[in-house]
Amino acid sequence: MNHELERLEIRLGFIQQRMSTLRSEGKIAPPKTWIQKYVVPKKNGLKYYYYRLMEACEKRSSAGSIQGKLKLYLGSKSSPKYRSYREAIARRNELQVLQRRYNKLMALYRKALEKAVSLGSEKRSIVLEQPPYESVDLNSRVLVRVLEEIQQTQNQLWHWLKLIGERVGITITQPCPATG
Repeated sequence: MNHELERLEIRLGFIQQRMSTLRSEGKIAPPKTWIQKYVVPKKNGLKYYYYRLMEACEKRSSAGSIQGKLKLYLGSKSSPKYRSYREAIARRNELQVLQRRYNKLMALYRKALEKAVSLGSEKRSIVLEQPPYESVDLNSRVLVRVLEEIQQTQNQLWHWLKLIGERVGITITQPCPATG
C-alpha cells in the first residue's frame, strides 16, 4: 500500500511540474476559443487563406453546433500572431488534459490514503486480555510487544498526518513526549 502511495505522489509531482512549466512557457489561451481558417477569393481566381481567433457565444446553429464571434484577426500562417495563439491554444489544451489527470490521480491518492490509514488502525487492533494461567514473565513480554506495536502505529499516524499537512500547506510537528 505504501508503494502505491509513493507511486501516486511521484506521478502527481510530475504533473504539477509539467503544468508549471507550461504556464511559464508563455501565454495561455482563454477557454472556449479556437482558430478558424477563412478564405478571401480575389477576382483573378486566386484564393488567400487567413486565420482568426474565435470565441464561443451563447448562440447555436440550427444543427446545434456552438457559434463563435470574432475576437482577433491573426493573419496568415506565417504571421507571429497566428503562431503565438496556436501555441497558446496548444498549452491550454495540454493544461486541461493534465488537470483532468491530476484530479483523477488525486482522487485515487485520497482513497489509497484513507485505505492505508484505516488498514493501519484495523491491523493493530490488539487484545490485552490474557488467560489467568500465564506467568508474569509472559505477560510482560506481551505488554512490551503491544507497546512496540502501539509506538509503530503512532509513528505511522504521525507520518501520514505530516504528509496530509504538507499537501494542505500546513507544517505539523510531532509533540515531545511527556517526561514525568
